[in-house]
Amino acid sequence: MAETIPFPQGNRKKNLKADIFDNYTKAKGLNFFKRRDVHDSYDTSVFMTAIPAGKHHKLVAAVITDNSMYILLRVHLGTAPKGPARKTFMAFLNDLNAHHAIMKYVVGSDDNVFLDVTTTTTRSEKFDPEVVRVTLDMIIYHLGEVYDDIARRLDKPGDETNGFSL
Repeated sequence: MAETIPFPQGNRKKNLKADIFDNYTKAKGLNFFKRRDVHDSYDTSVFMTAIPAGKHHKLVAAVITDNSMYILLRVHLGTAPKGPARKTFMAFLNDLNAHHAIMKYVVGSDDNVFLDVTTTTTRSEKFDPEVVRVTLDMIIYHLGEVYDDIARRLDKPGDETNGFSL
């Protein structure tokens, strides 16, 4: 039988992407991001902002960086419906997921609904923050087209879930 190698519990490398992204936002005058360093074993940093969605909504969005090869862009859409409406809502999200290759809709165990986009970078020093900006622009464009339809199906849209924190 093969030897089992335990998965490492955290990676003690520095998250260089956070500083690169922070410097990029400052250089470009993008003063609408608020940085929060988590101080965990992955050296996670979260850049929070609000983005427009649909005709009248503003949603919490985050750029989440750590010392892995991934960057997660996450938008809080609201809370999923309960009861019979939940089944049709889940089918609706599955249909959206089937039609959009990089954007994925997920429902958390606490019924919060998110739109997630993951990007990769091979090495932190090669990280290009412009990719994050372009991806965020794509998300904003996409939500401009579909969020009103999503919002009408939610228990509460994202901008009505007071006190929500990623």
